[in-house]
Amino acid sequence: MYACHKFASNLSTIWEMKNLTLSEFSQELDIPKSTIQDILSKDGDTTLRTALHIANQLGLPLSSLTGEEYSEAQPKLLLSIMTCFDSFARLSAEDRDDVVHVKAILKKFWK
Repeated sequence: MYACHKFASNLSTIWEMKNLTLSEFSQELDIPKSTIQDILSKDGDTTLRTALHIANQLGLPLSSLTGEEYSEAQPKLLLSIMTCFDSFARLSAEDRDDVVHVKAILKKFWK
């Protein structure tokens, strides 16, 4: 049950790092608040379908939620990366092309 415990622990850490209420977090994950409460109170015990749904909603592979426990810095970094991807997705096609070109230039000079 190590993976279940890590799932609950990592889910709790991500929730705390997002600084959301449990209701807001459940809306973000598109699952009932009671489901999250059950997962956290039952040390990660949930169905595979629910665990996969949560991972998908967070944009993470399930293995990243059931493996090594996140350190305090990891969720902050993860949240920053997720925010960047979300912001990138909201850009116009032209602006996304600009970002991709800048990335190519940086990649060329910082090998």
